[in-house]
Amino acid sequence: MSIALVITDRKLTTLSTGLKKRLPNVDIQCWPNIVAPEQVKFVVAWQQPKNIWQNFPQLKAISSLGAGCDGLINDVDLPENIAITRIVDHGLAEQMAEYVLGSIIAIKRRFNCYFKQQQAQLWQPLAQLCGKKVTVLGIGEIGNKVATTLVACGYEVSGWSRSKKQHDLYSTFHGQEQLAQALKNADFVVSTLPLTTDTKYLLNLELFKLIDNPAWLINVGRGGVLHNEDLLTALTNNQLQGAVLDVFSSEPLAKEHPFWQHENIIITPHISAITDQQTVIEQIAENYLALQSNKPLINLVNCQIGY
Repeated sequence: MSIALVITDRKLTTLSTGLKKRLPNVDIQCWPNIVAPEQVKFVVAWQQPKNIWQNFPQLKAISSLGAGCDGLINDVDLPENIAITRIVDHGLAEQMAEYVLGSIIAIKRRFNCYFKQQQAQLWQPLAQLCGKKVTVLGIGEIGNKVATTLVACGYEVSGWSRSKKQHDLYSTFHGQEQLAQALKNADFVVSTLPLTTDTKYLLNLELFKLIDNPAWLINVGRGGVLHNEDLLTALTNNQLQGAVLDVFSSEPLAKEHPFWQHENIIITPHISAITDQQTVIEQIAENYLALQSNKPLINLVNCQIGY
């Protein structure tokens, strides 16, 4: 049995070397140079090519390279009865909280405007933006860390989730019926939501209309939660002031995409939280050994709910 790394958006030298060191007796095959696909029972995947799974007749389990797994769950070519796992790195929550806090501070202090002024060699002080009310959509482990970090910095935070959750440091809302109440007075709306059938395109014009004042949107969850055309419309209509986007429905973002040139959209290339490489190696190795020994896999994904 061997492991195949079917990862198309980066070099695999560090990951493959780490896995070979952790599992010295295991053959690690890297896409596109997979010479013995019939030996593969365990695949690590990220942005896998179409129709790839038919090459692995003995496939038993797939690990997503990251915390997100919608790219696997929504793959129409995925065979039935294949176990899917994901990487769980508790350090991601702190990184994402720093990214969100940094984004809010940069927006309030007009850093994007000052960058443009620097390019034009223009010296012109600007008033900082007001607004301390933040709504966090999705208050699982990552969303809760974002919310509590913002509370500690003096922001007034509301959290929303699909099911009821209670937190002592900030007010919480749940379900579709309480979404409007959660968003009502927000100056910043932060999405940490996973992509599921319930959250796909949740960030749309109808949701933006629920916000009383033009707010900033910060999306660090999944790109497919945002309806791209609706965001552009909301910005044109001043329903939103701007957006900070770290995730996109298709990555890398196409060069012709209108987001690139929009003056009120700030883009980062999916870097709000970077999984620790050693954590990835250890969890892949643990699940490979578990599969080989017919033991339960860790971080198993429930494909019905999407995570």
